[in-house]
Amino acid sequence: MEKTVFIREQLPLISRPYTASDGTQKVFHSRGFILSDGVDEFYAEMVGDMARDAQPFEMNIWHRVQGYIKQRQWQDKNGQTRYENQIVITKMV
Repeated sequence: MEKTVFIREQLPLISRPYTASDGTQKVFHSRGFILSDGVDEFYAEMVGDMARDAQPFEMNIWHRVQGYIKQRQWQDKNGQTRYENQIVITKMV
């Protein structure tokens, strides 16, 4: 996915520890953004080193964002299967 977007809101960096499958301790980094293309408004996030290293983006200009959309399946408290889309940013200039 590639879109030209306006940043409505930049959320702070979130870093949280986790245990990798090999048992080592690591840190997961993420930074969320509320973006708009002029019609649709949506949430997307950067993850990993990109999120950790990203400097604040200018808010009053258009940006080109690249990323991918994935779906997540989960069960609600009533046992009903639910789905949600997640947008992960791979590049923003």
